[in-house]
Amino acid sequence: MNFELARANMIEQQVRPWDVLDQRVLNALAEVPREKFLPEEHSGLAYSDTRIPLDNGRMSLNPNIEARLLQAAVLEDDDRVLIIGSGSGYIAACAAKLCKHVESVDSSEAINITASNNAEQCNIDNIKFITGDMLEDLPDKTSYDAIIVNGSLETVPQRLKTRLTKLGRLIVTVGSENKPIMETFVIRRIGEEDWLEQSIFDTHIPCLFNTGPEKKDTGFVF
Repeated sequence: MNFELARANMIEQQVRPWDVLDQRVLNALAEVPREKFLPEEHSGLAYSDTRIPLDNGRMSLNPNIEARLLQAAVLEDDDRVLIIGSGSGYIAACAAKLCKHVESVDSSEAINITASNNAEQCNIDNIKFITGDMLEDLPDKTSYDAIIVNGSLETVPQRLKTRLTKLGRLIVTVGSENKPIMETFVIRRIGEEDWLEQSIFDTHIPCLFNTGPEKKDTGFVF
């Protein structure tokens, strides 16, 4: 399979039509080989408009949604970024192409090991993968220029908003899994206790792993 051609087609046929026009984001998508972040048996689907099973029992996001999340974060070269939910490591790897440093937290050490290995084989070395509760055990007391939540939440935890730097951006999808529509928001910190919220698109994705009402370790998760 010609992955390079498939990657270019993904960008032109799936990503651009979803209003992802930031050239830096498009360049990152072109540089990161998505097939290397998927189980080998599913690598042929790497550039399809679909969710793909991962070895850890979770599912990838569709490429157009991943691209919209990255674009909404408006990442700059000197930014420090936090990813909530490591998944395959793909979103962290793309973000790492756009900023200075990425930290990615996940509740599963096995998931982080796989994600770290995926990034290493692509020679991406500015990501730190951290194992812990994805919402409670945030690294140290670091503030972030951008936080991307790789999955949906029923509500937005205040602790994520307070981890933003001045003018920092939180990208999060909010909604209930039993309802057909969720909203993805950009929440920008504009003051010590002030944030500006903007809804940017509607979607429906599974809840962030182990953060639903019953915190079950089952189902399609990230």
